[in-house]
Amino acid sequence: MTPQVQVWIHKDSGENAAGLVAKLEELIKELRKEKKEIYAFVIWVDPTAKDRIAKLAQEKKIEAIALCYLPEKRRDSYLQLFKIALSDDLKNIVFVYRNKTLSAKMINVDQKDFDKVKQAIKDLFKGS
Repeated sequence: MTPQVQVWIHKDSGENAAGLVAKLEELIKELRKEKKEIYAFVIWVDPTAKDRIAKLAQEKKIEAIALCYLPEKRRDSYLQLFKIALSDDLKNIVFVYRNKTLSAKMINVDQKDFDKVKQAIKDLFKGS
């Protein structure tokens, strides 16, 4: 299966979330230029984030990754499926998968520490 990365945004600042989005977009484009297949999603837990997401996508010219939000009706079921327990301390969670197996999970990633995410994603392609 195609590797994927998911960044779930909860109580993160707009600035940090935008920085993570921009860095992830850049990385996914870079990997695809190297002919590496990968999917990337940034998911806002807040169902009212629709307009902010659209504005961010336009401002950052997002094309390589999917930006979305959890609709109110399905929110709890998705959080339960991915075993995400929301709290005031939770800013974001990053999941890195290959073959439906979790290879890395990072909590409260600051955009300045994106190299940790980048390395976890690049590790998916070692030996391939």
